[in-house]
Amino acid sequence: MLQAGGRLRHGRGMVQLRRLRLLAIVLLLLVFARPTWAADLPVSVVALSSPVAPFSDATRDIQTTPGGTYANRVNYKSGPSRSKGLVPRTAVWQWRVGSNTTPGRWPIDVTCQQGEARGDVRTSFEVR
Repeated sequence: MLQAGGRLRHGRGMVQLRRLRLLAIVLLLLVFARPTWAADLPVSVVALSSPVAPFSDATRDIQTTPGGTYANRVNYKSGPSRSKGLVPRTAVWQWRVGSNTTPGRWPIDVTCQQGEARGDVRTSFEVR
C-alpha cells in the first residue's frame, strides 16, 4: 500500500510473505545442506609412559572404535614434534623424545576419524 509521500506501507500480508520465505529457506537448508559437524567417536587413553627422559622412547595407547584413522600430536616448547613415530596409524604410538627436549609437562592430542565420526582426546606427559 502506498502512503502519502510515495512510501510503501507494509501490511500483514507482506509480513506473512516474508515469514513464509524465511521458513522455506530454512527448510531447504535443513534438507539439502550437509552437516559440518561430526558424530562423536569415543576415544580414551589406555596407557602412557610418563615421565620420560630425553633421548628415550615414549609410548601411548588409546582405545576407540576399530577401523578408523588416528593422528597423534605432541606439542613441545619448541613446537609440534616431527618424530617419525607420530605418523597417523593404529592406536599405539612409540616415538623417540629428542635429546634436546626441554624438561616439563607437554600436551599430547589424538584425533580419530572413522567416516563422518570424529573423536579427540588430550592428555600430557612429563619429560625429566
